[in-house]
Amino acid sequence: MASRADVTPNRRGMRSRELVLDAAERVMADQGYEAATIARVVEEAGVPLSSVYHYYGSKDGILLAVMERGAKRFFGDLPDWSRRIGRPAEHLRTVLSAAAEALERHPSFLRLLIVFAVQPPAHGGDEIEVVVARVRRLGLDRLSEQIALAFGDDPENPVTLRLARIALAAIDGAFVASQSDGTVTLEYLLEPLVPALVAVRRGLLAKTR
Repeated sequence: MASRADVTPNRRGMRSRELVLDAAERVMADQGYEAATIARVVEEAGVPLSSVYHYYGSKDGILLAVMERGAKRFFGDLPDWSRRIGRPAEHLRTVLSAAAEALERHPSFLRLLIVFAVQPPAHGGDEIEVVVARVRRLGLDRLSEQIALAFGDDPENPVTLRLARIALAAIDGAFVASQSDGTVTLEYLLEPLVPALVAVRRGLLAKTR
């Protein structure tokens, strides 16, 4: 059994790591990756410079840890439905409402995700691109699963995949709009998406018949 002396430094170290990631996420989201120097992160986090290098090695290491943690938190916040909730439109409204709430709890993470999807940093870009692509693929897969569940379709069906891509693009756009206009919420902007998906699905299926 670990003694109090053994546990306390470990907890203190974990707390320091979280402070660094919290600070880095805020600074990078607000000021951009290039402006987020190690010195600025250290000042924001209130931890020794040596701790940052000890835990993460470099600014690229911090960014990778920020993205990994952000993805884990965001997807961990999303319910994983295995049964449809009501009719198709009701299920989709429930899914999108839960996604909007999760995104509003983690705005800095999605802001970084969108920025790095469009323009990866010059240094460490390959690793960041891999993380961004994996996170977005996971988001697309989750949307496909829930759209398929709503309509009783195959998640791998081309129509389902296209609807998922449309939904992901709409969520990206609505998030950017809600971040730039404080008078509207993400959930409000996504409200018309459900009837739009229902109508698009009907039109796509009609073309395949």
